[in-house]
Amino acid sequence: CGKAAAATSDFSSGSGKGDAGKGDAGANLPIPPAVVRKLRVLNYPEVNAASLGGQAYCKIVLWLEEEKIRLYDKIDRKPMRDFNKAWYSKVADYCRDLGVAADGLSERDSAVKLQVLNSLCNLAMHDVYRDKVEASELNVVPPPKSMKMGADKQRLREMLPALNRLLESFSLPQLPDDSVDTDTVAALRCVHARVCTPSGNADSADVIDLDNLPVAVPTSDPDVKRAAAVLRVLHGNELQELQVNINHVINELQQLTADPKTDARLGRVGR
Repeated sequence: CGKAAAATSDFSSGSGKGDAGKGDAGANLPIPPAVVRKLRVLNYPEVNAASLGGQAYCKIVLWLEEEKIRLYDKIDRKPMRDFNKAWYSKVADYCRDLGVAADGLSERDSAVKLQVLNSLCNLAMHDVYRDKVEASELNVVPPPKSMKMGADKQRLREMLPALNRLLESFSLPQLPDDSVDTDTVAALRCVHARVCTPSGNADSADVIDLDNLPVAVPTSDPDVKRAAAVLRVLHGNELQELQVNINHVINELQQLTADPKTDARLGRVGR
């Protein structure tokens, strides 16, 4: 606790020597909401005054090192506490030690400053997460509820009883009670094909002309060509279902990563 208090005191006082941030083109430039959320998760004390310009930016970088990342020993952090003209070059060296890209970091390059700040926030959050895992205070196994997340989002199950009656009337296989929406849509297409039969018009948009469908198979046998055309149509349908599944997985991952939560009390106290 004593080291943490000392680090907080050093950050709050900050020597502020020199003029790092004076005349900064990014002064009072707001930080994007995504990065602000990361600072809130990390419990940055002056998040409402966070900015990419002036000493506000210098204080954020110093606080992340003092309170969260702690790459350097306390005595080695002294150059980062002096907000003078050499501050940005010292921070660039610090970033290189961390493996963070900081080429061109300067008072006036707001884009690079934002990139560095975002990377430091990511490292700080990773350290907090890793500390919690190492202390066995984080259950990394997803709860059983998450295993049913996909099933709970099936929206067409109310149609299954009526749809199964239709399938039975056409002597088609019925769907089980736990069918996914993609199977339900496929069954609806089968029923539609039985109810709305083709009119016999060869120019109809609903009729697939297998003889003229490109199959990319060098053959003159019409039977082989039609079989290849059928396989290509089925493959296209499988690709559509694959895309639906990929979109579903991406949506689930975004729900897990859009609102990260960490416990800032688990930050390291020295290295």
